[in-house]
Amino acid sequence: MPPDDAYVEKTDFSERTPLLPTPADPVKGSKWTQVAQLLILSVVHMLGVSPLAALLSLDGILNPEIGMYALTAHYSGTLISFVTAPVITRKFGAKGTILFGWGGQFLFVAAHFYPQAYLLVPVAFFVGIGHAQTMITNAVYVTTLALRYSDLTKQPQESVMGLFNGIFYSIFMFDGVISNTLSSLVLIKPIEYNVSVLANLSELCGPSFCPWEDTSGTYLRQPEQYIVYILLGVFLGMVAVAFLTTLFFLKNIPATTGDSLHGARAFCGKVGHLMFKRKLVLLIPIFMMIGLEQQFMMTEFTKGFVSCEIGIQYNGWSMVCFGSGQIVGSLVTGRLVKFVNWTVMYVVAACCNIGCLTTMLYFEANFTTMEYYFLVPFAWGLADSVWMTQSLAFTGHMFPEEKWPVFVVCRNSLYATYAALFAYSNFVCMDVKIYIAYGMVTLSFMSFILFSIFRRFEKTG
Repeated sequence: MPPDDAYVEKTDFSERTPLLPTPADPVKGSKWTQVAQLLILSVVHMLGVSPLAALLSLDGILNPEIGMYALTAHYSGTLISFVTAPVITRKFGAKGTILFGWGGQFLFVAAHFYPQAYLLVPVAFFVGIGHAQTMITNAVYVTTLALRYSDLTKQPQESVMGLFNGIFYSIFMFDGVISNTLSSLVLIKPIEYNVSVLANLSELCGPSFCPWEDTSGTYLRQPEQYIVYILLGVFLGMVAVAFLTTLFFLKNIPATTGDSLHGARAFCGKVGHLMFKRKLVLLIPIFMMIGLEQQFMMTEFTKGFVSCEIGIQYNGWSMVCFGSGQIVGSLVTGRLVKFVNWTVMYVVAACCNIGCLTTMLYFEANFTTMEYYFLVPFAWGLADSVWMTQSLAFTGHMFPEEKWPVFVVCRNSLYATYAALFAYSNFVCMDVKIYIAYGMVTLSFMSFILFSIFRRFEKTG
């Protein structure tokens, strides 16, 4: 019979229902088992999410009429994970939800072979449900493996949590490097730059870029369709490999007491308790910031700065630099957290974001200053690595027994931000988007400080 802590009682206290299938004699294994599972998890996520990472920067250009609306629908679908998370997780288990997500990613890429609004938008919505499940589950996996490793090695939970999140995201963030390298190699098309168009570029691109303006005097062009099909075929192959690797090599994980919830009603009740009694609501702006900075760099910067000013063939290379910054930052911060507290890391990340935004407003970049389009994404990626890896590590450290409901809240905050940003993307000019990003950086940093103060008072009180 499974242990009692894998269950939660129903309202009538007559039955108990497992959220996750728990083995009769759960074995944690050695510390190397945890490391091996972490590496497998990282690699399959790198492969499985790579197509989406590329389409975030390409969809608005490849499918200008519906691309942004498809992405809005995709992230709108993720928002109902408050209802679907306990149901799907109880039905398929942790490993099964990841497989469910890869099936959705395969369907999303396949729908791009026939990009019609009546097909792509509803498919994107339903695929978003699976994507949310996958990303919530990977955070639970990393937290569970880190807690086991800490228990086995007697190392501080805080440093192990930061290390494991750093390792996971340093590998996972190769998704952008791989997918965008492929897209750049496939979409490459020589362009002759003309100094006479510089005036047009400064008026139509960069902070002056508005989606509804005529961009015929810029380098914003669409590739030939057969080239797009080749790229989509490669993406399908990557998702298939991720599915098979997960199926044969990734092990399932059991639930803990705080994770085991009967259904959607109990799940939402737990979320409400965490939000207001445990002050989880103060961490929401941090995850909104993660959504904003990723969407801004992968979609807005690539379209308004890179594609408009130097051509779509450089989108991928620019995002490779962004991914490289994420990887370097994840590796460094994963080790640095042992010596530097989280507050210092967030200060550095916020300063990095503000510096990049300032250059976007005041520095007139063009094809004569090509390095700009690669240095800014790299610096932005360094900041993103702190916001993403350390925010998840910090959250996992603060709520070790409520991983599922906590990460559902965090991921939904991120995805709600994605959906809102994609929804208004075609109606707002670039300079306004930059000022919104300024405000979000400030809000997220202040929310972290307030959360830390409240938790400190809780411990001393």
